[in-house]
Amino acid sequence: MDETMAREASVPRSGRWSLWVLAVGVVLGAAAGACRPRKSGTPPLCSFQAATDTELESQTLPPEAWLPIISPSIDRSTMIRRGPMQDACGRVLEDVPLAFEGCPPDTASVISRPEEPVSLDDLVLGQVGKGRMLAWAATEDLSDGDARGAAALVFWTDNGLDVHATGLLRGSPKAARLRLHQSSGKPVVIIDADRCDPDGKCRPEASFVPIIARKFRDLPLYDDEGTCLGRARFELERRIDQESPGGVTRRFELQRTVELAEEGIVLIDLVTGVEFDPADPTNTAKPFRKVSTRRALELDGEKFIVRDKDLWDHLLRDYGLVRDDGEAPRERSDPDGEENNGLLEVEGKAPADAKKR
Repeated sequence: MDETMAREASVPRSGRWSLWVLAVGVVLGAAAGACRPRKSGTPPLCSFQAATDTELESQTLPPEAWLPIISPSIDRSTMIRRGPMQDACGRVLEDVPLAFEGCPPDTASVISRPEEPVSLDDLVLGQVGKGRMLAWAATEDLSDGDARGAAALVFWTDNGLDVHATGLLRGSPKAARLRLHQSSGKPVVIIDADRCDPDGKCRPEASFVPIIARKFRDLPLYDDEGTCLGRARFELERRIDQESPGGVTRRFELQRTVELAEEGIVLIDLVTGVEFDPADPTNTAKPFRKVSTRRALELDGEKFIVRDKDLWDHLLRDYGLVRDDGEAPRERSDPDGEENNGLLEVEGKAPADAKKR
């Protein structure tokens, strides 16, 4: 089961569903014409009959059909959820808060109301192999910017859809896309998304949710010294300016990528530091540090573990400016590069047409 599920692929989230269905239909239709996906040797949790032969051949469904399949408590005629949230096989999904030793408590609350209709934009799909899809109905908005809802791993068959994993999935829904890979031999869902502050400034992040015993599990992240770091999510970009009374500014930037390697999930961190004088009309920046590292993200039973130290914290500690009075320097985050003095190109801005939930 794990070997067949752990395959990398993605389908971007979009509000233009007619174009999306057409594009995915071309891709999946070509794959279906080449060969039917090999049937899994593991029996499905439950199955669905496809409505038409055309849907079987193209391996596509409209979002208004996907949502009640993945979250059957959603009424297709009204798009309103009736009763408790259920998984694709009709089992009630329990809201189990993240509660592990040494981890901060989960204080996020649901801010969407049950009587509000579900939006078609709440559906997130990811293709994870020929005839295999991850589907997430991100229907409940949380106060911390996350969304949660029923999710499933489904396989297309000659007759319809087989469901091979279900559960509750939580993450940022902004421009979200889903991928699947393995960590320590277990399948892990990767949610690539943007996290936005109240001012609408967004930075990319990646969240990790393993599939254990065919259930999506929300597990915590620890460092190799046993300290809980919270949810298994990582910022992919960060930038801080530190100013000193003498007029010198040090700029630190983090660029992090998620490598889906043969050995598992690897985080590649690149941290750079430059120094400049904001009053200098030439805007000349002097690089003083550039370091990178590869860190494995391991799944160890009921927790994730990330090995090695965080370069970002180390560089700020070792190379951050210290004021004469001994106080910590003032830090100014500038993720959108509005005052970058032309020093460095800042990537990862939210697309102009990104959906605001």
